[in-house]
Amino acid sequence: MDSTLNAMTKKMKIKFEKYWGNIGKVNMMLLIAVVLDPHYKLKYVKFCYSEVYKPAMVIELTKKIRETFNRIYDEYQKLQSVDSSSSQAIFDMDVDQSISCTSEQLISLKSKFQKHLEEEENYGGKSEVDKYLEESCEKDDPNFEILNWWKVNSSKYQVLSQVARDILAIPVSTVASESAFSIGGRVLDQFRSSLTPKLVECLICAQDWLRASPFPIQVEENMAEIEALESALSSI
Repeated sequence: MDSTLNAMTKKMKIKFEKYWGNIGKVNMMLLIAVVLDPHYKLKYVKFCYSEVYKPAMVIELTKKIRETFNRIYDEYQKLQSVDSSSSQAIFDMDVDQSISCTSEQLISLKSKFQKHLEEEENYGGKSEVDKYLEESCEKDDPNFEILNWWKVNSSKYQVLSQVARDILAIPVSTVASESAFSIGGRVLDQFRSSLTPKLVECLICAQDWLRASPFPIQVEENMAEIEALESALSSI
């Protein structure tokens, strides 16, 4: 076997073992993001697990994901309840100051209506998570946009749509996996690629001063001179 490919394979195996070798160390947010995709939901994760692990392990892992999903939903629900209570308190205060008798009747009627809506939405003791996971998965569509889907269904899943908005917006980095295919190694060492906050501040200030200078200084056009100067300094 070619020595270069052999080295790449070993590096790839190390990266795989680091992130996926132990199922207990897998980042749960990656799995929650899959569950939040209406094409897959929890059914897809369970199916993939069943292709690798035994049924008992599949049940345990699926249960762990569902518990994590429920905990996230509960936290967001608490935050929304606090916001709703604050908004209602402000509304009640404003109404009390403006109108007396009639406002009390309106508030009472509004409270009863809100309670009726909550009972109707929570009919059968099902949360948004239960309703979402019980529904059928969406069919494949090349023009499907997951964030747009959650936006359209935000009135149906008020809390869960907030969860999807935050989790699906997390960027996924591929630098660690792609570095396994590099044969040139790192271009910058750890000393040159790490800047202290003080040095970063100095560089930003210097750039602002140069651009604000009355003299025609063009940093982009003088890159060749700057590189030559760096080479001269590094050879000293």
